[in-house]
Amino acid sequence: MVGRQSAGDGIGLFQAVSIEVGLIVGGALFSLTGVAVGFAGPGVVLAFGLAFGIAILGLLPTAMLGAAFPTTGGNYRYPATLVSRPLAFLSAIGLGISMFTGGLPLYALTAGQYVDSLVPVSPTLVGFGLLTLFFLVNVVGSEPAATAQVAMFVALVAALGSFVAFGVPAVDPANLSPVFPSGVLGVGIAAGVLYFVCLGANFVVDIGGEVRDATVTIPRSFLLSVPLVLVIYASIGLVAVGSVGAEAMADQTLAVPAEAFLPPAFQSLFVVAGALFAIATSINAVYIITPKYLEVLAEDGLLPAVLAEKNDRFGTAHWGMVAVYVLSAAALVSPLPVADLGTLLGFGGAFLIVPVMLAAIAAVRHRRADVADALPLSPRLVAGMAALAVPLNLLLLALLASQSPQLFGIWLGTLAVAGGYYLLRTRTGGPLPTPDYEL
Repeated sequence: MVGRQSAGDGIGLFQAVSIEVGLIVGGALFSLTGVAVGFAGPGVVLAFGLAFGIAILGLLPTAMLGAAFPTTGGNYRYPATLVSRPLAFLSAIGLGISMFTGGLPLYALTAGQYVDSLVPVSPTLVGFGLLTLFFLVNVVGSEPAATAQVAMFVALVAALGSFVAFGVPAVDPANLSPVFPSGVLGVGIAAGVLYFVCLGANFVVDIGGEVRDATVTIPRSFLLSVPLVLVIYASIGLVAVGSVGAEAMADQTLAVPAEAFLPPAFQSLFVVAGALFAIATSINAVYIITPKYLEVLAEDGLLPAVLAEKNDRFGTAHWGMVAVYVLSAAALVSPLPVADLGTLLGFGGAFLIVPVMLAAIAAVRHRRADVADALPLSPRLVAGMAALAVPLNLLLLALLASQSPQLFGIWLGTLAVAGGYYLLRTRTGGPLPTPDYEL
């Protein structure tokens, strides 16, 4: 077992919840709700529910693994140890491609669009400033990054609450029909787009080695964060479409309905403390978690050690974060529209969950004693949820691919290159080092 913390050290329950909510209620919500409305119309509320239902199927098995085997980089280490190291490597690389060239530029560009709704400014320039700011904050160290995360989380919840409170009276039932203008397929595609919006809590297992009393804290944090976010999402989807209509909301940001019913002072609060802080918490959380992946992949000999090398002064993986910063900044100025950036993000999220679910099934089969008390649920039930999550995630991946086949081909081609690198590394670079961790 690795990464267990003493009672007085590490990330506590409130911090874990703030990180999870920051990852879930982040840039994707503020940038992709309008994209999802373009596919599903008023059915976006159902799309949120469908995406969350599939996400929960993966969350509980992930929580079981995180509670039973707290470690760093769990989304890689669990499948690498219990299923297949090559598959775990490809899923980590797939997520990295999606996050660094899709997620981060998506969040940054959307932040610029929200600022532009208040004052005329270049969205790309604002996005570049945010990427740079949180790169510098995280290079300085994890403590200021975690402090910033908690502060932004509190302001974010307050801003979202004001959006819903003012928006519910503005809902016009006529704007909520027809419920399925594009049919069930439109709802399914919208759920695929929104999937990563619901997925963030999974990544708390990547810092499980730093969570205080992880066997208790991780399940409790999921129990608090997931219902909270589900209520927020359903309410925001209902208010966004119900207040201005699906046509006005399609492919737009939440600034459109905010302008329709929020008083001017609350519009500023929503943009700054809501949209900008949500996006900022996502960018910040990506920088917090990325070094964990770099660390474990470098330990396994699958990435150059320099990417995980830590700064002598601050103890942070500065070269790895430089690589992330350069990739995301380059993607920010690419010609990809927001919808394609969101789809690219969804590819990596859906694919990452599959090997983690296979690891949960393997743990129930072969490590039953270790996982028996991890959750107040039958291990067999959790394994069944994991087994159901696998085809559903693959189905979401296929739906997303059908909407952007060329982009999916590029993403898949990059994975093929990563697979070729793995084969070359393992066949000509000598044996991989034996991991110094044990589940």
